[in-house]
Amino acid sequence: MDKLALSPYGGFLGVRIDNYSTRKAACSLELQEHHLNNGGRIHGGVLTSLADTAAGAAVSTVRPKDKFTATTDLSISFIRPPVGKKLVALAEVIHVGKKLFRVEVEIFCSEKLVAKTNLTFMIVKAFNPGVDADN
Repeated sequence: MDKLALSPYGGFLGVRIDNYSTRKAACSLELQEHHLNNGGRIHGGVLTSLADTAAGAAVSTVRPKDKFTATTDLSISFIRPPVGKKLVALAEVIHVGKKLFRVEVEIFCSEKLVAKTNLTFMIVKAFNPGVDADN
């Protein structure tokens, strides 16, 4: 299986793709001060972005090689505030269709479940911001 490419946004946040296999991916994020909200807790958007990145990595193991996907639906349940230095997201593709993929993600911090996410990805054409800006 080819090496998975991390999105520029995932790289910006500090996400790492730790391992993957068909239908599955594990990603992690070392928590930093810039991941905090004003209340001193990890911002919910960080958890959501980590889940989306891990799900995208899992989907990329089963989608056609010449296709791209985009998230069309994402729901997240925050179970407890993360307390620790690292988040770990475990993603699994639970449905592979002709155009849609369903993914479940669990996020852990210090081995405790902190969030569960369900996502849908759809096959889309690649987007080139310089060319497709009006579309």
